[in-house]
Amino acid sequence: MPNSPVEGSERAPAARRLPVTADEPPGALRSADLAARAALVVVWSSGFISGKLGLRDAAPYTFATLRFALAGVTLLGVAALRREPLPRGRRLLHLAVAGILVQAVQFSSIYMGMDLGVPSGLAALIIALYPLTASLLAVPLLHERVTTGQCLGLVLGLGGVALAVSDGIDMSGDDLLGLGFLLFGLLGISAGTVYQKRFCGRMDPVGGNAVQLLAAAVVVLVPALLVEGWDVDFTASYAPALLWSALINSIVGVGLLYGLLQRHGTSQVSSLFYLVPMCTAALAALLLGQKLGPLTLGGLLLATAGTLLASRVRR
Repeated sequence: MPNSPVEGSERAPAARRLPVTADEPPGALRSADLAARAALVVVWSSGFISGKLGLRDAAPYTFATLRFALAGVTLLGVAALRREPLPRGRRLLHLAVAGILVQAVQFSSIYMGMDLGVPSGLAALIIALYPLTASLLAVPLLHERVTTGQCLGLVLGLGGVALAVSDGIDMSGDDLLGLGFLLFGLLGISAGTVYQKRFCGRMDPVGGNAVQLLAAAVVVLVPALLVEGWDVDFTASYAPALLWSALINSIVGVGLLYGLLQRHGTSQVSSLFYLVPMCTAALAALLLGQKLGPLTLGGLLLATAGTLLASRVRR
């Protein structure tokens, strides 16, 4: 018996939508994922530039406090406009812990290291060790598998990073304390990323990130007040650096990172950080007039090859 007009009108739209949902999303998702990966590398790299500029007018912990507070309050405003409830209870605690590790520990340590004289290239190199340390933590804690090819990619990427930033690195005794801060920052992002994936896998990008940023702001506010005495000079050149670090680096950059972590393994996403030092060098050449030497270009090619290998995760 043929369908009645009412039945046909109810079923026809669903039938017409099936080819769209079956055929179009895979390509769109691949393109969006590729764009997200590229954006993550560029945005994260720009943080070293904005941080270096911001430290000209503010002490490290003071700059970090203003960055986190401005970004957190901005996201709270967005959540209020969208009438989104904020996390509560145990989830609130987990988000705060992850935010303190990824935001407060990592970025304040990077700022301290660069303020103590460690070159931005070397700072980028140390943080680029994050794929190795995060992958090592993810194996026992998240039960992720790391293939032989992926390990080779990680090693090649690290070699490319070392080659790219080897020009102009001159470590002295005065830089050792700064190096220690950077290693502490490396530990923060490594542990924080694994903690985020384990306990905050489906974090709301607005409310969850707001909680993490404000928790980080509270933590770094203590040394900003007690150690630095809130040392900041609000010059015309300071405002762009602060706004970029707060709105782009803290909100967009971390949002991209967590978004990719929800869809991929920790090892696969963290391998993208091998490209950050080279992208940082390119931005420094473009914005600060620094030249790219042959070692930097060679390291870029090597790290790119290593990243491609490391991203081939067996499921």
